[in-house]
Amino acid sequence: MSRFGGTAVALALAPCHAIIILTMATSVVATNDYTLVATAAVCPEEGRIALPCGYCGPNWGSLQDCEDTCNTFADCTHITYYDDMGCRVYNGCALAGGAADPGSLTSRPSTYESGDPRQVDVRTGTTVYERHNASVVTRPLGPCDIFDEAGTPCVAAHSVVRAMYTNYSGPLYRLVRASDFAGYDVGSDMSGFAKASDQDSFCSGTTCYILRIFDQSGRGNHLDTAPAGGACHHALKPVTADKHPLSVGGRSVYGAYFEGNMGYRNDVTDGVATGQMEQTMYMVTRGDHYNGGCCFDYGNAETDNNDDGKGTMEAIYFGSSRGWGHGQGDGPWIMADIENGLYAGDTRDAPEPSINHTFVTAFVKGKVGGFAIKGGDAQAGTLTTYHEGKRPAGYETMKLQGAIILGIGGDASCGATGTFYEGAMTASYSSDETDAAVQANIVAAGYGLAFGKAAKPSSARGPSPAVA
Repeated sequence: MSRFGGTAVALALAPCHAIIILTMATSVVATNDYTLVATAAVCPEEGRIALPCGYCGPNWGSLQDCEDTCNTFADCTHITYYDDMGCRVYNGCALAGGAADPGSLTSRPSTYESGDPRQVDVRTGTTVYERHNASVVTRPLGPCDIFDEAGTPCVAAHSVVRAMYTNYSGPLYRLVRASDFAGYDVGSDMSGFAKASDQDSFCSGTTCYILRIFDQSGRGNHLDTAPAGGACHHALKPVTADKHPLSVGGRSVYGAYFEGNMGYRNDVTDGVATGQMEQTMYMVTRGDHYNGGCCFDYGNAETDNNDDGKGTMEAIYFGSSRGWGHGQGDGPWIMADIENGLYAGDTRDAPEPSINHTFVTAFVKGKVGGFAIKGGDAQAGTLTTYHEGKRPAGYETMKLQGAIILGIGGDASCGATGTFYEGAMTASYSSDETDAAVQANIVAAGYGLAFGKAAKPSSARGPSPAVA
C-alpha cells in the first residue's frame, strides 16, 4: 500500500514491472541485422530461448526490445514478433515452407487485468525475423560495478535513467497515475537504460508522478516522497514524471525535475555511514537548473528530519546559495551540506569556480579529519578536485546519522530547485582512480539533450497532490 494525497491506495503493479505490450502494425520492419522471413508464422517451441523476468520479459516487448534481447545471445538466430503482444527469441527456427501457424491469428483472452498497460484482447498476427549478425552485445558496466570492483561498494544506488550495475534487472522508479492512482514500476532495457516508452504508454492522457526511486544496491535504501520536517512542516510532493525529457545512451529517458516543495527521503537505511565513518557520494545533475534556495541535496542526513547541529549530515549540494560558504563568481557550485553550513572548501570564501556545464558530475567524500569536493562535465573530460583537506572550523568531528535525502535539506528545507539523474553512496573513501573510472563511465553513458523535446513549463500541469 502507498499513501497518495492522504488516501491509501493499492498500486496495481504487474508481475514483470518493467514490461508493457506495445501494439504495433503488421507493416513494422526489423532494422539493423534482421530481415523479415515469414508472416503469420511462429518458430517452433523447441528452439525457444527462455528469458528471466526483467529486461523485456519472458515473452513480451517491442520489436526493438526483441532485437536487443536476441543480440545478447551468441546462439540467437530468430525472433517471432506478435504484433499486438510482444516477442519470443530462438536458437533455431525450422519453418515448414513459411506456412502460417493457425494459432497465431486466433483471438485469445488477455491474461492481464483491465487497466494494465499490457492489456490486449485480440492477436492480430505474427512475423518472423532472422538474425544475420552474431556479434554479441553485452550490457555495459555501471558506476557501482566500478565501486564494487575497487573494494568500495555502493550502499545506495539511485537512478531514473539507467541501471547502476550491469546485472541489475529490477525497477528504476515507481510511477503513480493521477487519473486512477494506479502504480507502475519502470525498468531498464537490455542495454541498461530506462524504458521511457513504458512510462509514455502507462501515463498516456494523464499526469504521472515519481513516487519512489529504487535502490539498486540490494540494501533496500529506496527513496520515497519525504515527510514533514523541522523546516518544511508539510509532506513533500513528488516530481512530475515527464517534466524533463533528455537522452542517455541514445535513448529517450526522463530526469527527476525538482521545482521546490518536492523531495525524497529514507530515514531507516542499511549500511549508510554513521558517526565518523568514511563515505563517498556522487550525483549527476543538470547544470542550468538551480537556484539559491536551501537545499538541493543528495546524500547523508539526519534520521529525525530536524536540524541536529553541525556535522549531523554530509550531502552533495548543487546551487548558488551564498548564505554560508560559497565559491567564486555567481555560482552554481558543488558544495558539501554539513548542516548549518554549505561549504565549497574549509573557508566561507572558497576558490572553487562557478560550474558551467549542461550536465554536471558532483562528488563529495568524507573521512576523519577531512573531506573532498570534485566535479566535472558529465558529457566529457575528467574530474577536477576543488577541495581535499581539512573541514571548516566547528566540523572537525562528524556525527552522521545515516538517512538519505534527495532534493531537500536535512531538516526538510524545501526551497531548492534542481534535477537528478543518478547518484550513489558508499561507506568508504574511494580512491582517485576509482573516482576517475566512475566519471569515465558517466561520460560513456552519453548524456544529451532530448530528441525534439523540451522541459515543459510549470503552467503545463496542475499542482501535484501531496504524498504523505
